[in-house]
Amino acid sequence: MNVRDTLISKLNPLGYDVVLQGSYADDEPLPESFITYTVVDAPDASFYDDQPMLTHHRIQVVFYSKKMSLINTVPDLIYLALKTAGFVRDGKGRDYGFENEHYGLLVNYLFTERNE
Repeated sequence: MNVRDTLISKLNPLGYDVVLQGSYADDEPLPESFITYTVVDAPDASFYDDQPMLTHHRIQVVFYSKKMSLINTVPDLIYLALKTAGFVRDGKGRDYGFENEHYGLLVNYLFTERNE
């Protein structure tokens, strides 16, 4: 299972749509609350015999909602769900502004994958 599939499978049980950032069409109605992700980069590391032994994925996860009460609680549930799969939170996140009647909170996650 790749890192995207792992991320999605861990977040789906929270009950919100989980989609790639920017995948909703401009004219498409947005759900009241949803989660987006973007794989920012995935550099290789720890080389042996000219082959990378590790890949470090950096993923931005944004929770959007029309309800500020959810912005203050759901990111902690996202953290707990991803932690069980080996994702490491890189800080508590930052405000992602207000757009299309939705508040957003962005959190960076790190995931290290061992290459076989």
